[in-house]
Amino acid sequence: METSDLTNVTSFGQSFWSRLWDRLWYHPWHLVWVAAAYFPFLGLMSIPLTGDQKLYISVAMEMRERGSWLKPYFLGEPSYYKPPFQFWMTLLGWKIFGFNLWGTLIPSVLCLLATAWLLGEIAYLLHERKHFVNAGLWFAAALGTVTFATTAQMEIYVCFFYTASWWAGLRFLSKPIEERDWKWLRLAFIFAGISALVKSPLYSVLWFAGFFSYLIVSGEWEVFREKKFYWAFLCGAVLGSAWFLIILCIDPLKFWSDYVVRESLEKMRGNGGSVFGLWSSLLYNCFPFTLLIIPSVRGILKGRRTGEILRFMVSWAWPPFLFFSIFPYRTKPYAHILLPLFVILVDWAYFRVGRTRFYHLTAMISGVCILLVYWFLGLVVYRGELAPYWVILGFLLLGFWSLICSFKDWMRGLVLGSLVGVFLLRAVTVSMGEWDVRILRQTLKQKGSAEFALLDEEKNIWNEAGLLSVAIGKPIAKLFDLDQVADFLQKGGLVLLEEDQSKSYFRTLEAKLLGRGDR
Repeated sequence: METSDLTNVTSFGQSFWSRLWDRLWYHPWHLVWVAAAYFPFLGLMSIPLTGDQKLYISVAMEMRERGSWLKPYFLGEPSYYKPPFQFWMTLLGWKIFGFNLWGTLIPSVLCLLATAWLLGEIAYLLHERKHFVNAGLWFAAALGTVTFATTAQMEIYVCFFYTASWWAGLRFLSKPIEERDWKWLRLAFIFAGISALVKSPLYSVLWFAGFFSYLIVSGEWEVFREKKFYWAFLCGAVLGSAWFLIILCIDPLKFWSDYVVRESLEKMRGNGGSVFGLWSSLLYNCFPFTLLIIPSVRGILKGRRTGEILRFMVSWAWPPFLFFSIFPYRTKPYAHILLPLFVILVDWAYFRVGRTRFYHLTAMISGVCILLVYWFLGLVVYRGELAPYWVILGFLLLGFWSLICSFKDWMRGLVLGSLVGVFLLRAVTVSMGEWDVRILRQTLKQKGSAEFALLDEEKNIWNEAGLLSVAIGKPIAKLFDLDQVADFLQKGGLVLLEEDQSKSYFRTLEAKLLGRGDR
C-alpha cells in the first residue's frame, strides 16, 4: 500500500472518530449519556424511594394474577383510585422482560428517555440552535427525575404526556397556517387524552387550558375557525374518557365510591399541605440547576426578542401553578409537572445570558452548593458503610469537577458530571437495597420451589410484598392473620416476618402447628 493510501486511511479514521464524538454531544445522540446513567443497576433497584411505588406494584401484581387488564385490583377487590395506565406499563414490562425488577422499571426509564428527546425537539421548535441543545441532559440529571423515573411512579408519565402534547402542538404551529399538517394537532390532543389515564383527567384539562391560552396570546385565531380543531379535540376527549365511561357502566357503585368520592371529592377537604411546601419542593426536584432558574427567568423577562419563549413559559406554567396553589389537597409530586419547563428555560437562557455577571455569579454559587452536596453524600455513605469505597471517591472527585465547571462556565461538563452523580446515587441505593433482599435471595436458591408469603395484619397499602416480589422474581403472597400463616406453613410455604412480628408470634405459631400435629 502506498504512503498516500495510509495517509488517507488515517485521516478518514480521525474524521470518523471526530464526527462520532461531535454527534454524541448533539441532540438526540446525547441520549447515549442518559442511558449510560440509568440502565446500569436497573434490575437491582430494590430500595423504595417512594411509598406509592410499593402500592402500584402490588396492584399490578393482582391484575397479573387475575389476568385483568381493564380493572385494577388491590387486596382482592376492584380498586379505582387511579386509572390503569401505570399498571398497563408495568404489566407490559413483565410481559416482555419477565417478572422481575428490570421489567418493572424499564417502562419508566424508557419514558424518561422519550421525555428527554422531546425536550430537545421543543428547544428546536423554539428556535434553539442544534449545537446548543442540552435540555434532555438537564432533565435526566435532575433529582426529581431520578426519583420518579426509577420507581414505577406515575409522575414520569405525567411529564411525558404533558411534554409530548406541547411538542406536537408546537410542531403543528411551526409552519404558516396554509402549510400546516393537522395530524400534529390531532396527535397533541391524543397525547393529552391518554394523559387522563395516568392519574386524572385533570392533567388533560390543564394542558388544554395552557395550549388554548398559547394560541390566543400568539394571535392564532384562525385555528379556532377550522372544524379540524374541534374534531382533534373530540378525538382526544373520547380517548381520555373511554376507560372511565366503561368502568362507570360495568361497576358504577365501586367506581363512584373509589374515584369520584374518595379520590376526588374528599381531597377537596385538603390535607394540611401548604403552598410554600408544594412549590419549594421544586428546589430539590430541580437540583443541580435550581439556582440557574433565577438568571434564566430574569434574562427572558429583560431580554429582547424573547416574546415566544415567554409566551411558552407562561402558557405551560399558569394552569398547574394556579390550580395546585388553590386546590386544598397539596402533595410535593404535583410540582414535578413544571420540571420539564424549567429545564427548557435553563437550557435556552445559558447561551443568551450565560456571559452576564449575574449568571456567572449564580453558576459559581451553584458549583459550591453542588460540591457541598456531593461531599455530604460521600460522608454519609462512608459513615454508614452504604456502598463500596469507589462510590465515596467518586462523590469527592465529582464535587471538585462540578466546582471547576461552574467557575469556568463549562455547562456541558457540569451536566455530564451530574449524570455521573446520578449513576453514583443509584449505586448507593442498589447497595442499600441488596441488604434487605440478600437473605431472601439465598433462601430462594436453597428452596426455589417453595411458595413465599408475608404477614400483613393491618392490610397496609404500602406493604413490601410487591417490591420484594419483583426483587427476587417470585410472587410473594399476603397473609392477614396467624391462622392463614399456620395454614401456609403447614403446606410447606415460607413466611416472611418482621423482627417484631417474629418475637411476638413465634411461640403462638409453634403452638398452632403442634396442635395440628405438624412438627
